Amino acid sequence: MKLTAVELAYVRSLGLYITEKCDGCGKLLNQTVRYSIAGRPEVYCSTACRDRVFFEDEREAEKRASPGRCVSCRASLEGKRRRALYCDEICKKRDSRRAQPYLTAEGKITRTPTQRNQQLAEAKIAS
Repeated sequence: MKLTAVELAYVRSLGLYITEKCDGCGKLLNQTVRYSIAGRPEVYCSTACRDRVFFEDEREAEKRASPGRCVSCRASLEGKRRRALYCDEICKKRDSRRAQPYLTAEGKITRTPTQRNQQLAEAKIAS
């Protein structure tokens, strides 16, 4: 992404000739080192920033960035199939549970006999 006029004036006052910033995080881009995604005009400051945008999820980018290592426990995946992400089912389940938000059950009013009895008891006390 091109720098705005104000940003460009500031960078030039520092004696730098930089005209672009990262489309992912906004850091100034070095003219010699640039990362991009094929078919897209955006440029990024690092592979991590590019992968975060490409995979649209930080966890997914982290998974794909370390081939040969288990996503959950970082153990070696030697002897596993080519596209394996986990060393065993335990790590796979652990990682899926870590990704899920904790759900809390809300109290639901039902018409069970015990609740009716409780309501009757409260009504007698109030009168």
